[in-house]
Amino acid sequence: MTTDPTLTSEQQIPAWTSTVGPGWAALLDRLHRGLSALDPAYRIEEFTTRLGGLRITVADRFEDGEFDGEFADRTTALTDAAMVASEHTCEDCGAPGRIRFRGDGAVTWMRCLCDECRTRPRAIAPAAGRCPASS
Repeated sequence: MTTDPTLTSEQQIPAWTSTVGPGWAALLDRLHRGLSALDPAYRIEEFTTRLGGLRITVADRFEDGEFDGEFADRTTALTDAAMVASEHTCEDCGAPGRIRFRGDGAVTWMRCLCDECRTRPRAIAPAAGRCPASS
């Protein structure tokens, strides 16, 4: 899911934190700090959860009309690390977890959960991937 928020702050990680479980907050904070160190004006092009983990794409950057390949490589390394970490971090509490299938036949989805959070009842999967500014 790609969105087009109008304000720069809505195009960065903090605007998306509320769209996923609280267990991933520290993971997203680390990613935001890393991306901000590379470019304080970075923009998220895509933010979603898929197959139980995060999928994040940072918009390309151009300097003097030229594609900045070094920036793309560094942002991809940071987002890939966050993706891998999300697949081993409980989305609800932040403890070590693994991807689990859940559902009742009508609604089935995948989330990364620890053993304890897996047993807690939850009516539906969170509406991940929707920017709060566009809701």
